[in-house]
This record gives sequence, C-alpha cells and structure tokens, in this order.
Amino acid sequence: MVKSITKLSLSTCYLVLTLTGSIWGQAIIQADILGVYSSAELTALSGIVANNGVTGYRVLYLTEGSDGLPDTASGFVALPDQPATKGIIAYQHGTVPDRQSVPSNQSSEADLALIFASQGYITTAADYLGLGNSRGFHPYVHAKTEASAGIDLLIAGRDLAVQNGIDSIPNIFVCGYSQGGHAAMAMAQALQERPTDDLWITAAAPMSGPYAISTVMSREILVDTVEYFFPAYLAYTMLSYQLMYQNLYSTLEEAFKADFVEDIRAFSMETISVTELNSRMISTLRAATGKSIPKDVFREDFVNSVLADSLHPVNVALADNDTYRWVPAFPMRLYYCMADDQVDFRNSVVAAEYMNSQGATDVQAIDLISSADHGQCVLPALLATLNFFNELAAGTSAIYEESTQIVQIMPNPTQDVIRLEGLKGDFANYNIYNHFGQAVKQGNSISGKEIDVNDLPAGLYHLAIISGGQLFSGSFIIHE
Repeated sequence: MVKSITKLSLSTCYLVLTLTGSIWGQAIIQADILGVYSSAELTALSGIVANNGVTGYRVLYLTEGSDGLPDTASGFVALPDQPATKGIIAYQHGTVPDRQSVPSNQSSEADLALIFASQGYITTAADYLGLGNSRGFHPYVHAKTEASAGIDLLIAGRDLAVQNGIDSIPNIFVCGYSQGGHAAMAMAQALQERPTDDLWITAAAPMSGPYAISTVMSREILVDTVEYFFPAYLAYTMLSYQLMYQNLYSTLEEAFKADFVEDIRAFSMETISVTELNSRMISTLRAATGKSIPKDVFREDFVNSVLADSLHPVNVALADNDTYRWVPAFPMRLYYCMADDQVDFRNSVVAAEYMNSQGATDVQAIDLISSADHGQCVLPALLATLNFFNELAAGTSAIYEESTQIVQIMPNPTQDVIRLEGLKGDFANYNIYNHFGQAVKQGNSISGKEIDVNDLPAGLYHLAIISGGQLFSGSFIIHE
C-alpha cells in the first residue's frame, strides 16, 4: 500500500512560489511511501552489507518548468532509519527509455538510491523535467534544468528528512552516471555558485558523462566516420535543444534526412521509446549505407552549415551545455572506463585537465577499468563513488575491493544459461546490465554457479557479481 504523508494544494504551492520570487523547490506537494526495506533486504539487493534499513518515497515537488513556469516534478527520496546520517547524496540518473522508467516509479535507478541510503545517506534521485510527473518533453542533457530539478529535489528531500526526525546533515554529495554524470556536473557547479547559503557541496563524483558536448561529442557526431550504435541520442539532444533554444532548425526536415523524420517525430510525441527509436535509426542507417555513422542521419547541407559557422545555433547550444568550464572548490572524482562505447572517455580527461589548469586543487579523472565499455563501467564506478564519499564522510573503510580471482562466463555466446567457472561458493549477489547500462536482471544467490538468461533478448550484456566483499565482472552475448 502507498501511504501519503505530506500534501499541499497546488494553489498553496503556487502562492509559495509567488511570494518567494525566484526561489524554487520550497514546498513538497506530496510524499508517498513506496516501501520500507530492512537491512537484510538491502544487503540481499546488492551484496553490499547494509548499515541500516531504509524507507523509500515518491515525492512530488515544485520546480521551474522548461517553459519558466511553475511545474510539479517527481523524484525518489530514500531515508535511512536512523536519526544521524553521513549526509545527503544527490544521485542524477542516466538516460532512460521513456517517461515512466524513472526512479520515482521504482526503476533500477531507485535501487541505486536505496544502496546509497543503506550506507547511512539520505539519497535523492530526481526524475528530471519532462519525465515522471513533470509536463512536456524532456530537455535531454540540458545543464540548467538538470541542475535545477536536482537541487529542488535535494531541498525537498532535506525537508522530508527533517519531518521524519533526521536533522543531522553534515555533508552534501553529488554524483551521477552517463547523462547523470552530465547532470551531476551541472548540479555541482550550480550548488557552488548558489547565491544563498542554505546549501553547500562537500564533494562530487560525475561518472562517464558527456561534459565536453561542444568539442569531444560534437566531433563524434558531425565529423567522425567511426560507427556509433546509439544514434537516437543525437536526435534526442537536437529535439531537446530545439525545445529550449527554439532556433536550431525550422522543421525536422531541415536538419534530418527524410528517412529518419517520421521516427524522430514519433519519439518527440512520446509514442515510441528512445530504445525503439535507436533500433529504427540503426536499421535505417544500415539499409542506406551499410554502417551506423552518426552524421549520416543529418542532411549534408545542414551539417556543412554547422561546421562552417562557429556561431551557428547548434554550436551555441552545444557550448552552452558544456559542463566542465569552471573550477570546483571541493574534491571531485571523474570516474570513467577507457573503452566506453557510448560516451567518449576523453570527456572526463578534458574536463579534469581544464579544471586543474585553472587552479582546481583536488580534481582527478580516474580510469577504473580500461577494457570496460559503458555498461560494464556502471557498477565499478558506483562502488568507487561510494568509497570516495565514505572516506570523506567519516573515514569509513572501502565497501569492496576488485577481485584478482578469475571467473569465466561459459558458454559465451549462449542462448539460455550461463555458467560461472572459478567462482568460489554458491552464494553471490549479481546484476546483469544491457548495453545501455540499464539493470535488466538481478538475484542474490547463484545455485550451482548457473544463471538462467533465457528471458533476456539477444544482445550484449554485462554481469557484475559481489561475493565475499569482492567485485567480479564480465561480458557475455546472447544469440537468437
């Protein structure tokens, strides 16, 4: 049963906004309990020993919409069942397939918030504008709105914690993976530059994010001829910036080749998911050229006009959403994996080099596993982040260590079952991620060292296992 514990009328909330002017996020509209989890349940969820139980909430809160008017946004807040905490972690989620696949609807992203909260942190996970309850189309990788949605849920989460008897908030941490890395970087900067003293930031850990959109990412999109298997992200970004800046193009037909327009329009109307759009765009590219080359989704004259004019609206919008051209006054770790197939690792390197060249004193870009792709990097990055925050919060020891034990996944490729060779003991917690980095299957025991994957579609997957305080990981392929 979902229990509503806090509720304000919309008219009352609008009055709050009117009276406070530009100060947003000062009212929780509603907070519903989604679940109460024991420490044993949380330990079973991830394999990381939980220090406490957690209550998870779906929160509706006030924020500024993409149109500049008050909006009711949604997010997930996880509260530890203890009065003293290590602080707050604001977790910014990665790209999701559709409006409903968000933390407040208890997606796998909410599980990550629960894991953080099980270690003694109040944890917030904003759905973002245009996702969950918020109206309109989602302004994808738009730095300003990612930051504002995250900060306003942070305020709401802090207030909810106080209502529930948690008034010890010594630290504020920010992190996020993929799109969430971009959003975390934007939020961290906004917190540092916030003109009021009601919030602060202790440290940040953006992970595998596209921070250098106008340089590293734009070259990959408009110039390179290397295959890229996530062309839907390009369309998503263009739709987002057209929504926010209104000047990238007059019609979809002006920017995109005709064969892609119908599918992109369907996605903009939310009749297909980003996953479906990606599949259709790859099929169309391969039918036309035999390869999935990003720039081939655009009209040639449009690409040429963007490349010829540094002040073209596309270039201006891309530069406006670079999130690394500032100097953190707090510790920051940019975790990445060099073989990332979705977000070029150079985003992290360029960001750290710029910040350090401008005087940052504690910013590091860290390659966690050089051979890992985007999906394989998720769990190692999240665990490294938790270790980093624990060290700053209370000198807590590491929650896991990389294993030197070799575990082989067999057969590979497979059709229905994978067998783990070299894993000691039968008990282990595991998560399986698809190539988007989304958790698609999990469990808390491996009987006979076998995992049934017959329910998963054909494709490339990443397996992460936590057993005996050690992390094991590897990839496998499912064939038709």
